[in-house]
Amino acid sequence: MPGYVLVEQKSLTPPRPSGQGVKANTQEIGFSDFLRELKQDEFPFNENSSLRVVGIEDVLLASRPNIDELCIRLRNTLQRAGNYFFSRGCGDVQIVFRGELVRGAHLIVRHPTSDINIYLIFGSPAQEEINGQWIYKSSFNLSGN
Repeated sequence: MPGYVLVEQKSLTPPRPSGQGVKANTQEIGFSDFLRELKQDEFPFNENSSLRVVGIEDVLLASRPNIDELCIRLRNTLQRAGNYFFSRGCGDVQIVFRGELVRGAHLIVRHPTSDINIYLIFGSPAQEEINGQWIYKSSFNLSGN
C-alpha cells in the first residue's frame, strides 16, 4: 500500500549506484512548496506523480524553539491530505532527510544542531530494507503509526 517513505538522502539512487540504493522518485519538490500544494482547492497530485520531497529539516529547524508544535501541525496537514492521495491512486511519496534517521524509543532525525522528533509527524512507521538501505514507511493517513 502506498504512503510516505522516509529515506536518507545518502540512501537514494542516485547518489548510490543502481541496485545499491532506493530508487529516487523523479519529481523533486521542496517541503514548503509541497505543503502549499496540499492546501490548494484542487488536489494537484495523481497516479503519475512521483514525488520526492526535500527540505523538511530546514522547515522544522526554522521553527525553533517550536519544532514539536510544528511537527504536530504538519501531522494534521498530512493526515487531511491522506484520503486525496489514496483516491487519486498516488504512489509512494518520498520524504528525504539529509540527516540520519535513528529509531530508538521513537524515530528521530539527527541534525548537527538538534535531534528532531520526527515521530511527532509520522508516528512509528514500519522499517524496511531496500537494496541494503533502511527506509521507514507510513500510510498516507498516518493512522496506526
